[in-house]
Amino acid sequence: MTISKNLINFNSHTSARDKIFRLVQYSSKLILWQLTYGSPAVKGEVITRLKKLEGTIGLSRKLLRLGNFVEMAFKTIDALNTPDVTLRVLSVISNASKVVWLFIDNMLWFGKIDVIKMDQAFWTQWSLRAWLLALATASIVSMVKLQSVHNQLHHFHKEHGRKAKLTSKLQIEMHAARMNFWRDFCDLFIPLGGLSYVSPGFAALTGVISSVIGFQQEWEKHIKPFQPEI
Repeated sequence: MTISKNLINFNSHTSARDKIFRLVQYSSKLILWQLTYGSPAVKGEVITRLKKLEGTIGLSRKLLRLGNFVEMAFKTIDALNTPDVTLRVLSVISNASKVVWLFIDNMLWFGKIDVIKMDQAFWTQWSLRAWLLALATASIVSMVKLQSVHNQLHHFHKEHGRKAKLTSKLQIEMHAARMNFWRDFCDLFIPLGGLSYVSPGFAALTGVISSVIGFQQEWEKHIKPFQPEI
């Protein structure tokens, strides 16, 4: 399949399209920070255009997330069936926090288009707190799963020797666990930046990195699956 057909196919998926928007959004934030160093006093046509681009994409992504809290609520219920107690508790907390974050996020979108009146600054802070809790627990879940795969890897090497080729299943699990961990870990700094715990520039940088990882995951999901070494 040609690159153009791959891109058309990729762009036909809502989740994949969101990753493109996300990458552009955080790239705009990062460039803005490099141009202004966070100072509102620095002005210019390029800066104005970048701010409009970042703001418009941010609002569009909120629209794409409209109603997603319902789907996440069902995922929270499904997480109650997780066999491992630790993963069950962490997954429920993470998904429930995402429900709160997405619900507030939806309300903020309605506030932005003047359908309802709400204190944007106040509820944005609560949205960021819920998102931070969701990402923190998701990162721990990813860490636990990554450790589990490492244990399988250790057992495999112990049984077959260090030079033995890993099974395709183990390679795929290791790849997925690493990608999920680094994506969730990088995402952590975005709400931390919004809550003024880290520099907005650093938060934008980690946002770009996690967006690239998310883009690659979507590409592997829809276009070219990860190929383990044979």
